Amino acid sequence: MLKNIFVNGSHPWLGYCCAIAAAIAYGASQTIGKHVTTNYAPPLTATAFSLFFGFVYVSIMFHKHIAIDLPASHKAGIFWFAISGIASASGVALMYFAINSAPLVVVSPVFAISPLITLTLAHIFLKKLEKITRRTVAGTSLVVLGIIIIAISRTL
Repeated sequence: MLKNIFVNGSHPWLGYCCAIAAAIAYGASQTIGKHVTTNYAPPLTATAFSLFFGFVYVSIMFHKHIAIDLPASHKAGIFWFAISGIASASGVALMYFAINSAPLVVVSPVFAISPLITLTLAHIFLKKLEKITRRTVAGTSLVVLGIIIIAISRTL
């Protein structure tokens, strides 16, 4: 039943809760990443270990679903899974390099421009799936403005 809730997308509140949990997890990972790259390992080593342990965690949590979902998945999706994985791994690696080289309190807000990137790519590639409203653009613009203010105030 829980799987159907995630698959159907019929409960937007669950999506919002998952988004908040993801933000908490990413925020924690950045703070931990700064600690790791400062005290224990260079950024590429930190990337490799974090992605490895993330893979192990996801495999343990969802191993029963993989055997069912993978054969049912469209084969052309493998290409998109690969592109998504490469983009995600690149993001993690670049985040570790960034937090190793600059203050976390500056890097984290800059890292948070991802909604602007997502909004732009969704507008280009997902016109049939996602509706981009003026309110969405305004909210995203406020996020970017906040990032600019934090970045500028940190350099003054």
